[in-house]
Amino acid sequence: MARLRGGPPGPRNRIAVIDDDRDLLRSTLELLRWEGHEAEGDQRPGDGVQRVRAWRPDLVLLDYHMPGATGADVVRQIRAFDPLVQVLLVTGYSSEHPARTLLAELDIQGYHDKNDGPARLLVLVDAALKHHRLLTRLDRQRRGLRRILDVLPEISRLQPPEELFRAALRHAADLAGGSGDGLIATANNGLFVLSDANEGISVRAGTGRFAGLDRLSQLAAPVDAVVRDGLGLDAPSVHPLGFVTIPLRTRHGDRGCMIVEGRDLAQDAVEICSIYAHQVVQALENVTLHERATTDPLTRLFNRGFGEQRLREVLALAGRQGGPTSVVLADVDHFKAVNDTYGHAAGDLALRAVGLALTGACRVSDVLARFGGEEFLVVLPGTDGASASTVAEGLRAAVEGIRFEFAGRRVPLTASFGVATARGDEPADDLVRRADAALYRAKAAGRNQVHGADAERRAA
Repeated sequence: MARLRGGPPGPRNRIAVIDDDRDLLRSTLELLRWEGHEAEGDQRPGDGVQRVRAWRPDLVLLDYHMPGATGADVVRQIRAFDPLVQVLLVTGYSSEHPARTLLAELDIQGYHDKNDGPARLLVLVDAALKHHRLLTRLDRQRRGLRRILDVLPEISRLQPPEELFRAALRHAADLAGGSGDGLIATANNGLFVLSDANEGISVRAGTGRFAGLDRLSQLAAPVDAVVRDGLGLDAPSVHPLGFVTIPLRTRHGDRGCMIVEGRDLAQDAVEICSIYAHQVVQALENVTLHERATTDPLTRLFNRGFGEQRLREVLALAGRQGGPTSVVLADVDHFKAVNDTYGHAAGDLALRAVGLALTGACRVSDVLARFGGEEFLVVLPGTDGASASTVAEGLRAAVEGIRFEFAGRRVPLTASFGVATARGDEPADDLVRRADAALYRAKAAGRNQVHGADAERRAA
């Protein structure tokens, strides 16, 4: 009976008591509160059911026999909306003791004879609450696994890495917190960070207040510390500053982590978050393999092989549907002079700047690829010759407008463009060859110009 004098140090639980005996209801509530629990009670069965529905307690102590309803009737009403809450029937006489078959049918923890006293009641309460914690944990894990299965199609499809990173962050913030437990995100604020042996630590995606960040130096010092700590973790954890970190590790040894602003991570949610992290890593490795096969590592544009493949696909589709297809070939003017004067590091940065400028000037449907060296290929689906020349002029102006500096010196950048439109079922190689011939005419005419394959056109 020592615990009746001091109260336990255990967790605080919600317990609802439904008993028509006012004195017994009051004494039971006092006992439970003394034990450190939140306890509320009602004398009428209907009021008790409504309290359980609104309050969602962990345990219900329910008088077996009350005016107008039996405890069994009340349990059936509660089970209709809450399958997890534990129920102890409380009896006053041996004639009221429920049969074992009824206990199994109602799926309740058991019953307590009022004549057995408070110590026996507390033993049953402890057992019921322990069982509730176990059921809650299993239910959270089941819902977490279900949620992972639901998001796998979005996570696993081939997509640009940044889209994968943002999707992974969104679902991480909601993974175990949809019902108010597990991971509780205060807002959809998160970062996806990767640590690469060659490129160092990079911010690959951000959501909420971290959206738009692309460098670790842009983070405040406390968040920077969270990132660096998270990269060294082996299991999901809550950082003292209020961030949940979910570490990632690829088969190649690269490290990363998803960092979500939050305030809790239930212990049983750690395993679910680890399973989720494994699925994200699998998706990341698949995307990385696809990216390496299709992307130019310097400019992050499509590589020549993928650009030519997309051109063949676009031409085949146009052949079936009867629409036009055009291509644009671009070549950076005097690029060798940039390398010779400023070095290859400057040349690499210049190509990246040109790639970004062309990307910004392209339409959503256009396909932009690095064709080789300082050349770029743009595939224009559904675009005739006149419209293609207009698009190419916009690309030319975008490159001319680049403000590129290296070592404190302004480096002017321009490019020349050749345009060609497919003739009938013209093969892709022939189409590109005609665009290349137009490009050389633009070069010969003084550079920083757009020329068409069939009619020269100065657009500078």
